[in-house]
Amino acid sequence: MLKNLLLRRYRGLMAALVLSASLSAELHAEDVVLKAGTPVPMQLMTTVTGKDATVGQLVDFKVTQDITVDGKTVIPANSVAKAQVVRARKNGLLGREGEIQLSVNSVTAVDGTQVVLTGGTLADEGRNKLVVSWLLCFLLKGGQGELTAGLTCSPIVAGNTTISVD
Repeated sequence: MLKNLLLRRYRGLMAALVLSASLSAELHAEDVVLKAGTPVPMQLMTTVTGKDATVGQLVDFKVTQDITVDGKTVIPANSVAKAQVVRARKNGLLGREGEIQLSVNSVTAVDGTQVVLTGGTLADEGRNKLVVSWLLCFLLKGGQGELTAGLTCSPIVAGNTTISVD
């Protein structure tokens, strides 16, 4: 009987400690607001061409510097941002140029919140070689649309976003 009483008190004490620890962790977390219009500098991680890409394909960018609010990091450097291919076309005969266009959509904050981005569009069109192709009996292809790894852009946060930070 004494053993059961001690065991119940021990369990109650352990439950109180766990509850206290979780409340303490919640009290240390703070909500901050990442303001609309905040630039998020990043760079393209791999080369993308109109020849190899398909519309809707996701492409990775890497954030190049910490994004902070009130001295707290909300998006760490090296976070992966997602872009989507919105236009892709292979270069073709008759001098038709290839093209590629990406639009950066979002990046994940430290608490897992998806931060919606806007204004991060990269595009390239190869050279149109129609006139030269005519002279060479239509056999010449146009230039390839290509976005090379390392290209940079700075899309901006689309709307105020609340993020929990420690």
